[in-house]
Amino acid sequence: MTGRSATKLVFPLTLEWSAEVGDKVKMEGVVATPITHVEKVYVGAQNGKFACLDLETGKILWQVEKKGFFEGSAAVADGLVIAGCGDSFIYAWKTTDGSEAWKFETDGEIHAGVNLWKDANGKVCALIGSYDNRLYCLEAATGKKIWDFETTNYINGAAAIYEGQVAFGGCDGMLYMLDIKTGKEIKKIEVNSYIGNNIAADQGTAYVAHYGNRVAAFSLGDSQQIWEFGERDFPYYAAPAISGNWVIAGSRDKRVYGIDRAKGVEKWVFRTRGDVDSSPVICADAHVVFGSNDGFIYAANLADGTEAWRYEIGAPVKAAPAVAGDWILIGSDDGSVYAFKNGKAK
Repeated sequence: MTGRSATKLVFPLTLEWSAEVGDKVKMEGVVATPITHVEKVYVGAQNGKFACLDLETGKILWQVEKKGFFEGSAAVADGLVIAGCGDSFIYAWKTTDGSEAWKFETDGEIHAGVNLWKDANGKVCALIGSYDNRLYCLEAATGKKIWDFETTNYINGAAAIYEGQVAFGGCDGMLYMLDIKTGKEIKKIEVNSYIGNNIAADQGTAYVAHYGNRVAAFSLGDSQQIWEFGERDFPYYAAPAISGNWVIAGSRDKRVYGIDRAKGVEKWVFRTRGDVDSSPVICADAHVVFGSNDGFIYAANLADGTEAWRYEIGAPVKAAPAVAGDWILIGSDDGSVYAFKNGKAK
């Protein structure tokens, strides 16, 4: 959940295709981050449709529809694609044809994305939170529950995996660390504000952007706050990205901030004309890619925050971009997924 990619971007990026999965008329958009696996793209939309697309062409290969919404990113394991739905179910479909392999019922809406881990015996497990206040660990192949952990409020973001532990935040304003094998609590850190998205954990530190209008760094060793950033009274919904000396955070004050990772001070600010709910991705420690509610996708230079490239979608872009090889995929509130191809190095 660190929000970084090894892909070096070469501009301009070119739009190869777009595919409507949601509903443009009803503005039931794509806010989930698309995922790719073996030349296929998997993504759900707010209208209850979940689709498998051909990566090269954008052609819909199969599609299912549920009486709910899909807002979290999916994951692929054991020949299945797994995603949570607003109808309270976690679904698994065969990647080949979209036939349902299993479903698991929770007691609340599911907005969170799926993360995967593999135990010592090679068994793949899926981690996902629900609005029933629980984080679930399920066997990916069967949907069998291995453990669950109850918090005191909704879980909106995906769980990060760090050194044999699960790290996640919730609407109760707590940052939790659990033993990944048992689901038992190791520690919890008071953030005191609603955490709406993923946290990033790396090198003994957790980075959290939250609804208390701040970005903060916490030591996972002694649970102490290392620094706090933010002066403007606007919340952070997008998840932070971290790499090298940088923390990058998008805010609902229409800005993306480049923050010194050690000191928590502003190094640069990139201004858009809309809220930034799209979690940024750092590419090859050179560029940052993100969307904005002003209808544009942007790329900024990591070193100084200057603009490197932009593309107008024409509808709010809340989804985080997915960078997969030379493909950059992103959803929009117009219901479509847009696929850009990286430029060629000179």
